Amino acid sequence: MKNWYYLLGKASEGQVKALTTFPLLELARFYSYPIQINVEEGIDEIEIADEDKIITGRFDIVAVDRARPTVNDVPFWILVIESKECGVEIRQALPQLLTYAYDSLKCQPSVWGLATNGLQHLFVLVEQADPPTYQLLPELHLLEPERSIRLLQVLKAIGKQHFAAT
Repeated sequence: MKNWYYLLGKASEGQVKALTTFPLLELARFYSYPIQINVEEGIDEIEIADEDKIITGRFDIVAVDRARPTVNDVPFWILVIESKECGVEIRQALPQLLTYAYDSLKCQPSVWGLATNGLQHLFVLVEQADPPTYQLLPELHLLEPERSIRLLQVLKAIGKQHFAAT
């Protein structure tokens, strides 16, 4: 039973991705062409200068549309995912997620983000504006039946919204 990792509070970031994120992406049909799932090791490191600080790092997971190039043939980002280990407050993933998502707005008008610790899931819509804006959706919880169904519905809707727009 997968839930015991969470009940013990010992699911690492990698286990969170393996036990929850990847199966949810499969159920939401994110493994179908033209979507390509890239994981941290296959994603270029990003560097963003913010006043006197330079933020560097890699996304945990990014789903891109290989058939829909953007500016300079950069793949269109459908969903950026930032995972944290179980027990970490989900909103602690937001600064890193938003930093990466804002960078994508150089090449496209909006992108969806998802912050997760395996149990809690928080979707974010990031859009171009002056300044760029983001909207947080209500938090969804994997172990609560109604909200776990809603979680899968939101993932499927993001995929459908993307393909309806292409």
